[in-house]
Amino acid sequence: MKNGVITDIAIPQFPNSDPKSTGLSGTVIPTLRQEALTAQSAKIATVSGATCTSDAFIQSLQSALTAAGL
Repeated sequence: MKNGVITDIAIPQFPNSDPKSTGLSGTVIPTLRQEALTAQSAKIATVSGATCTSDAFIQSLQSALTAAGL
């Protein structure tokens, strides 16, 4: 965050419970990250076929934004 603007979203660790999840995370999370940066919020759509990953990303982002006072 800088001056109330989301400037970047870092993902410290992708889930790696199984190869399918790892592969999904590698493609879905960058898409979600870009959508959130564009929207400047956690109010973004889930990615079809990756609902659990999308929901976890959105919940985590919303938690971080709330902690930042947004």
